[in-house]
Amino acid sequence: MTFALTALLFLMQSSTPARAAIQSINVQTYNPSTSDRFVILEDGFRSEWPRKNLFYFGMNYNFFNDPLPILDATQTTRIGTLIDSVQTIDLFAGIKLSNNFGLFIGAPVHFARFPVGTATAGDQTSMGDFKIMGKLRVTDDTSNTHIALIPEVRLSTGATQYLLSDASPYLGLRLALERQFENWIFVANIGYVSSDNSIYTPNGYTPINFRNRLITGVGGYLPFSDEFGMSVEINSINMIPFDSALNPMDAYAGIRYSPFEGMALTAGGSFGRIGGQLSSTYRMIAGIRYTIGDDAPQAPVPLTPKKK
Repeated sequence: MTFALTALLFLMQSSTPARAAIQSINVQTYNPSTSDRFVILEDGFRSEWPRKNLFYFGMNYNFFNDPLPILDATQTTRIGTLIDSVQTIDLFAGIKLSNNFGLFIGAPVHFARFPVGTATAGDQTSMGDFKIMGKLRVTDDTSNTHIALIPEVRLSTGATQYLLSDASPYLGLRLALERQFENWIFVANIGYVSSDNSIYTPNGYTPINFRNRLITGVGGYLPFSDEFGMSVEINSINMIPFDSALNPMDAYAGIRYSPFEGMALTAGGSFGRIGGQLSSTYRMIAGIRYTIGDDAPQAPVPLTPKKK
């Protein structure tokens, strides 16, 4: 029933008329993970038996340097930049409504710095687009491979004048695959995003079109001990129709520290690009995640039904 309501919300948002008079792209392309092991990629929402009724809380900070350079008409030479940097604080909360379904909400606050000489020169502060996301695991509790479907809706509550909103509902659907090996964890994501008004045309330059996107990513988590581990993640956002000059990417590496059960602290950095190889950027990310749940050690181990 809960998933049906989430699907209904998704369909309602998809039928919402776009605000054709306003167009904007969200240059802050980092979408923080709700996973307690990964920072950019979503996991497969593995079973956390015998824990149940989990609540999730998280906060991420990221500094994104030079997020929107301008290239010439040939898309080969960099001629300027529209935004010097963006700092974002992302907050999220979630609840696990059943063993294989969770619902999450999130909201960012942006602090952007614009170059001297632009209409918005200096430091600007803005709320970002509000996020609603579901995670439905479709595999058995005891499987070593976990697969989850992840629908996501973002409401255009951010500041379009600062290029920190998609200016229309952001509708996404991802598939996350997580595989637990003996000494490490593998994760992969693939998905599609649509946002009708996500386009921006700098004066006299080629439009930047974020309307339709293919999202792909792979990563791994390597635990060193119960407290320490590290993740390596690569996430790419490919614009459709495919354009080699517009593929925001993050190649991330960072550490994870868990001082006690339920708490995870993460820190690391990524290199990426937007606008092609001539416009390399970097990002620094730090985060905290905390889960609250009830232990049920007396419960029997869940069994996978035998095939007849």
